[in-house]
Amino acid sequence: MIARRYRVTALVVWPGLPQIWSGQVAFGLTLAAFFTVLVNLAVVSQWVYVRWFDDSTRQALWVVTGLLFTGMASWTVVWAWKFHPDRFAVEIDSLYREAADSYLKGKWAQSRDQLERLILLDPSDTEAHLRLAKLLHRTGETVLARRVLDQCRDTPGAKTWWFEIDRLAESLARKPGPELPES
Repeated sequence: MIARRYRVTALVVWPGLPQIWSGQVAFGLTLAAFFTVLVNLAVVSQWVYVRWFDDSTRQALWVVTGLLFTGMASWTVVWAWKFHPDRFAVEIDSLYREAADSYLKGKWAQSRDQLERLILLDPSDTEAHLRLAKLLHRTGETVLARRVLDQCRDTPGAKTWWFEIDRLAESLARKPGPELPES
């Protein structure tokens, strides 16, 4: 099966599609709509209403459309090859095992560091957010646990974990924590 990051690269045919595919729906739709308007305007100015636009405006529309397409296609290819979370799959799996091992051995700080590194590698990882929130709750850092749980709710896979997220939220609500100053 073709890896997810290679499928994202294939979506460069239309700006906005890779962003929608990778979970950035609002940004992707905005970009796709803007590109669609530009292409339609360029086509209409070139072949339909030729007299409404002068030559320099037509050329500018095609140049802007081409630059937008080239820029977004280039960024998508670079992102998919260098920064896509699937690229770090081996390291992510290793960090999961190490974090679980550290947690079971009672090495809370080490487990926390590994979970935070996991989240840095893949910010959309719902399970890593949930594990970190549970760890913070267990170590008595309820305010931070609530913040991480709020971030967890914003991840793409949160609907799958809704039961666990709700249980942890109820548990956190029963355990009042010290108030941190607003930063």
